[in-house]
Order: sequence, then C-alpha cells, then structure tokens
Amino acid sequence: MSEAIIIAILGSSSIATIITAIINAIITHSKSYNSLLEANRILMKDRIKHLGNSYIQRGSITSEELQDLHEMHECYHNLGGNGFLDTIMSNVNRLPLKN
Repeated sequence: MSEAIIIAILGSSSIATIITAIINAIITHSKSYNSLLEANRILMKDRIKHLGNSYIQRGSITSEELQDLHEMHECYHNLGGNGFLDTIMSNVNRLPLKN
C-alpha cells in the first residue's frame, strides 16, 4: 500500500513539473513573439514615415513605390499600428505619379 502511495505522489509531482515547464515555455515564447511583433511594428512605422516624407519632399511617387508603401502600411495596421501614419499616407496618395 505505501508503495502505491509513494508512486502516486511521485507521479503527480512529475506531471506537475512537466505541466509547469510547458506553461513556462509557452509564456516565454509568447513574450518573445510579442516583442518581435512590437519591434516589427516600430520598424514598419519608421520606414513608412521615412519613405512617405521623402516622396512628399520629392513631390512625386512611382506606382511601384506607392504599391510598396501601401503594402507596408497595411502590414503596419495588421501588427496593431494606430492611425498615426494615415496623414502621411493621405499626402502620399495625392502625389502625382512619376514614370
């Protein structure tokens, strides 16, 4: 009888340890994943702002540049970006297309 109790206790401790390790791994992975998403969002914001302002300063944009900028802006929003860049994008959209 006492062997069964010891085995049950050891077994439950092992399971608890395994579950704790799995939960810790998930939390660590989640934090790393969220940090990567945040870093990408910040980089996208900086790149869109830089490119958008350079096109505005130049006074024109090519259709390829416009398409690329729209794709980046959409990704930025999908990563949780706010409407901060909408004004820049609005100004970029009014630029004349250059060949």
